Amino acid sequence: MRVTGAARLVLLAVLAFAFVAVVSATVARADPPTMDGGSDPQVVLLADIRSDFNVMETGSTLPMRVVVVDQHGVPVQGARVEVSAPGATLTPSAGATDADGVFRFRLTTVGNGVTRSTTVVATVTLPGAATGSDRFDLTITKAPPLQILPPQEAVSVGVGALVAAAVLSTEFGRYGVFKAFVFPLYSRLKKEEVLDHFVRGQIYGYIVSHPGEHYNSMRQDLKVTNGTLSHHLRTLEMMGFIKSRREGVFKRFYPIEMSVPQDRGVKLSDLQLQILDMVRSGSGPTQTDIAGRLDVTQQTVSYNIRTLSREGAIRMEKDGRNTRYYPPAA
Repeated sequence: MRVTGAARLVLLAVLAFAFVAVVSATVARADPPTMDGGSDPQVVLLADIRSDFNVMETGSTLPMRVVVVDQHGVPVQGARVEVSAPGATLTPSAGATDADGVFRFRLTTVGNGVTRSTTVVATVTLPGAATGSDRFDLTITKAPPLQILPPQEAVSVGVGALVAAAVLSTEFGRYGVFKAFVFPLYSRLKKEEVLDHFVRGQIYGYIVSHPGEHYNSMRQDLKVTNGTLSHHLRTLEMMGFIKSRREGVFKRFYPIEMSVPQDRGVKLSDLQLQILDMVRSGSGPTQTDIAGRLDVTQQTVSYNIRTLSREGAIRMEKDGRNTRYYPPAA
């Protein structure tokens, strides 16, 4: 009986040791390194659907593209892009981005010729990265009907067409007609339509009241998607309402009538100034500390910390598993 009891005690001790080892290994695997532990934060994919037109005729084909960058604006190669649009055929409907972060496809409309709208949706995925998406609204119009004229009107139109063809056959004639009739009408109509879009008007008003603000700050304040903001900024700049200027890692936007400041200093956003105030206190806050104090996500803090570090505004020091931030050394 003594041998049997001793054997049982040994067996129980072995089982207890094994149980503790298994639990310890499980806890270790369940405790991944935090963002402050020095590992890079998750890559965030930003998709931007682009096209030279947002209106097309039924039955026609429109070349389009999806531009994919990460949260720092760097093109992402090899990301998988899937596109779809109700009532349209997309070729190809899926594929990978090239070295410039671009996926190209062609959209062909189908239907009964009734004017309607559709939305192109792009979803971007990459292993280990946060999924990105974008939407692009497209208007599909029916082709103008072919009108049959009475014989007398047809003759008049035919003579007029011959005269117009003779004028337009010369370079001077083509340029003169376009400059005198077509371009003023086109320019006036387009400029009147540019600010009709509610979101576009919001963006323009924001730039007028916040001249020199940069892209990411506008996107956060206006709460619009990357693709929407990029599309409307491009339209406003193309039609002469705003202008842009790159300063280091920032791209800043100004009303067209405003003189762009010539100073070479980098203008920081309000959030970045708040982060600098915390860092300059000398307490060595971590990204978690900053996110909690300023009530923003840790991902937002990580992006702005990288920007400030690139500009030499802060320095980082390892403290065990944490990374702390301090003012630059004198």
